Amino acid sequence: MEQQLIELISWSLKIPSAQINPYSDFADDLHLDAIDKLLLIADLEAQYGIFLSPEEVATIQTVKDASNYFTQRHAA
Repeated sequence: MEQQLIELISWSLKIPSAQINPYSDFADDLHLDAIDKLLLIADLEAQYGIFLSPEEVATIQTVKDASNYFTQRHAA
């Protein structure tokens, strides 16, 4: 699921997927501000049909963090 998430982030942000890895930080590496990060997470939630609480979204800093939440919810 992690690679699929990277592809979705790549498409959504119009950034080549080669520039995104599991440890890419949304703020430092992908240059997203708080609003852009929320919009991206909302887009991912819609794509997967999985919705996270505001507290969970607040803890997401990297692609790996997002992948962990979406993988955990998908398996449940």
